[in-house]
Amino acid sequence: MTTISESSRVASAHSNRVQYYAENLVRRQARCRYLGLADAIGGEPLVRLEGYGDGLTTVSVRESQLAWGHLCGVLGFRLAQFLQTGLMDPELVYRRELVHEPLVPATGPETIHTVTLTESGQIVGYIALVASPDPEPLALEDPARRPFPAEVAHQVELLSRYAAPGRTSHNAYEVKRFVRDHSLARGMQRDRVPWHLILAIGKVGLQTPEIELVLGDSSERGALRHLRLVGFELDVVEGTKPALPRSELMWPSYELPAHRLAKPFVGAVPSDLADYMEAIESGLVELDAEASQREAVARLVELHRSRGTLERLAMAV
Repeated sequence: MTTISESSRVASAHSNRVQYYAENLVRRQARCRYLGLADAIGGEPLVRLEGYGDGLTTVSVRESQLAWGHLCGVLGFRLAQFLQTGLMDPELVYRRELVHEPLVPATGPETIHTVTLTESGQIVGYIALVASPDPEPLALEDPARRPFPAEVAHQVELLSRYAAPGRTSHNAYEVKRFVRDHSLARGMQRDRVPWHLILAIGKVGLQTPEIELVLGDSSERGALRHLRLVGFELDVVEGTKPALPRSELMWPSYELPAHRLAKPFVGAVPSDLADYMEAIESGLVELDAEASQREAVARLVELHRSRGTLERLAMAV
């Protein structure tokens, strides 16, 4: 007969194994370098940002443009980062012996990956644009439309309010996994990674006309704040009770205090997005990191003032 003390020792030993596995995975991922990633893309990237004097290169590509090893590296970065934040279940990672997030083949248009790397090939930033799971495009109000992940987690329907002639589920993309390397030392590169990512996906939106809507879920201090700052007028659904089954890696991300919970949102790509992207890029070309941030923010604020949206932005952020 197993005693309580024996059960406790077994549980403690298991917990230690889980913790060691997760910590070892994070350490190994932190040592990985992908020097050839930006130059080994199949075909032309959707966007490539470099030459800003900060030692960072950012590329946006469709999933099929990444070699298998590089794709696994990107998914490994995602896994390590979200393990560190506590938003991913280490027990499931250990039990499934994962070294990167599982690759889920797209049933609709391809996922667009945006990756920021240092000169040494270290991945330091990432954001994804995930397309509809509909194999064929459907009208946004079509009851047969398959929901996006954010709609599933929050049990809401976000897109029908944006229905328009010729607009389909393949014109919407979900913003996911917006993250900067948590181990990155304070300094210019750390400050600039989010700007690189936002500028890159903004340029993807400008150069990819099929992207008309973005949706997702975020806390007020995450993607919501960044998207509003670059001109998106977002419809945010308040008061949802998001949850994922315990079989999903990211279920802990919805077990947070109410003030930290992500809120579902949706919005159209603004017609003047190019102006906001120009403001960010003008800041990045400044060699002084602090000055570049001030310049970019000042220009973004001025754009909002000229469009009469400054008060609404201030209330939102």
